[in-house]
Amino acid sequence: MNDQPYGVRTLPEMYKEWASTGMVANIGTRIVEVGYGTLVLEGNMTAERHGFPTSHGTVVHGGAIATLADEALASVAFTVAEEGETTVTADLKVDYLRPARPGRLIARATVRHRTRRLAFCEATVEHAHGQIVAEARAVIAYVKA
Repeated sequence: MNDQPYGVRTLPEMYKEWASTGMVANIGTRIVEVGYGTLVLEGNMTAERHGFPTSHGTVVHGGAIATLADEALASVAFTVAEEGETTVTADLKVDYLRPARPGRLIARATVRHRTRRLAFCEATVEHAHGQIVAEARAVIAYVKA
């Protein structure tokens, strides 16, 4: 018998399936750390796929940063899901603090509160060296899988 919660146990297998297609593949997401109500994801943002040219050099497009944050927020909510539930984003708010350069970005997400149907989550997105580039909050809804 596995005493890990359902979402913590199944999320890594889901990411293995998603790794070759869709948004997970596009931003090169992988799970760094997963626990009940906590998650760390890594995204690989390239200048070619996610870059936006500026007079100060290429920066990562805000949509790519929001995608990484949203993925982390919905996934961290899934860590506290019960079997038969999945998660969908009901509301997302992203505050961009500074430009992000292409490369490895880390999203750290937590569940602040869960009700029967909703999770209130927050995340930071930071450069690999730790400087935060964005903060995000989301309301994640639980629906039948």
